[in-house]
Amino acid sequence: MNELKDFAEFVLKVIRGEGVDEADLIIIESKSHHVKIRRGKIEELRFSNPKGIGLRIIKGKKCGVTFSNDFSKEKVKEQILKMIDMLEYMSEDSYVGLPDGELIGRSTREINTYDRLIEVIPTEDKIRMVRELEEEGFKYSPLIKNSEGAQWSDSVSNIVIGSTKGFVDGYSTTNYSMSLVLVAERNGSRQTDYWYTKSRFYKNLESIGSVAKKAAERAIRKLGAKKPKTSQVPVVFDPDVATDLIGIVATCVLGSRVFMKGSFLADKLGEVIGTDKVQLIDDPLLHAGLGSRPFDDEGVVSRKNVIVEDGVLRSYLCDSYSARKLNHPLTGSAVRSIGSVPSSGITNFYLEKGDVRKEDIIASVENGLYLTHVHWTGVNYVTGDYSRGAEGIWIENGKLSYPVHEFTVSGNVLDMLQNIKMVGSDLEFRDNISSPTILVDGLIVSGS
Repeated sequence: MNELKDFAEFVLKVIRGEGVDEADLIIIESKSHHVKIRRGKIEELRFSNPKGIGLRIIKGKKCGVTFSNDFSKEKVKEQILKMIDMLEYMSEDSYVGLPDGELIGRSTREINTYDRLIEVIPTEDKIRMVRELEEEGFKYSPLIKNSEGAQWSDSVSNIVIGSTKGFVDGYSTTNYSMSLVLVAERNGSRQTDYWYTKSRFYKNLESIGSVAKKAAERAIRKLGAKKPKTSQVPVVFDPDVATDLIGIVATCVLGSRVFMKGSFLADKLGEVIGTDKVQLIDDPLLHAGLGSRPFDDEGVVSRKNVIVEDGVLRSYLCDSYSARKLNHPLTGSAVRSIGSVPSSGITNFYLEKGDVRKEDIIASVENGLYLTHVHWTGVNYVTGDYSRGAEGIWIENGKLSYPVHEFTVSGNVLDMLQNIKMVGSDLEFRDNISSPTILVDGLIVSGS
């Protein structure tokens, strides 16, 4: 890390020497391993070790971006000079600029994003775990007839941000994930489903037995599925599917999408967009969160942002450019790759949990749908219109009754937020977008 920081200091010194008004940079150095096993045989075994530096250079109101994977000082100097020459041809943009200096720095709250164990887990152990995961899936039931593969991935990243505002700092992150896709078969009916676990820390991963059991159960429970009748019913969103809905809202509160009018939430700041049960948070300081970080990709201090409070839209998520465009406070939400200018993004975005058990939410529905899967098409982010192909389990008299498939669930996201009748107590942070179980009233299920 110190070597990367020293290099960042060198680059900024070169830029300052060329009479540039402002500049910042990001350095990303990563190592990742991936293992995939199918039917006991290794299908993929990959290791990658990319490293790159991205520079944003600002002169007057003109901005240019350049990046390199070559860390020789001569090469980087050459790129800086070329980029400065190219700025002559750029158009001016009055919103261009770095964040104000007083907003830049590191959060004083301690957040642990790095697991030292990643340095000592041998490859043979990763292969053994993935093989064992698939074997456990087959053992769960004779109805499990095939596998589409068990996978392990891990990565460690060193990230350094520097700017001509006098800031150079960095942090390290680790990520682990393990997944299994199984195929169940009975009486000619064949269904596939999966489960995964993901965490910053190895000790927080679900056990092999738990991942295998859930993947098998999810595939088996879909056997014998039939098409439901078209109707307007209450729909219980399983947490994984509720995350899809919450993710649409997360996308539509990004400042870069809002100022381009590509969001159904544009111009709705301060308005009621959901029931008072809707509390949406983006928190980069969440303990062990997969998106946690001490500062954003412009070096702005991380802070917890309340996006929706009691159903009222309180904030967008803004990097410095979108904040200026929208005349909105900075929220420390900049994200960037080495080859792009910063834009706005999420860290750990979630729907705050309620106080109702999942079982009680299902029991409250006399006739409706428990939604377990949606396909990744069918959302208009400008209007909020929502129509997803889906799978689920029909609810009769408060009980899960039979599996259903080959139908769509449709509505409008704003209407859906305003028709959330119950929020479950089962919030788990399994990814960087999270939600508990929710009950949405009055959705159209289009089947037979």
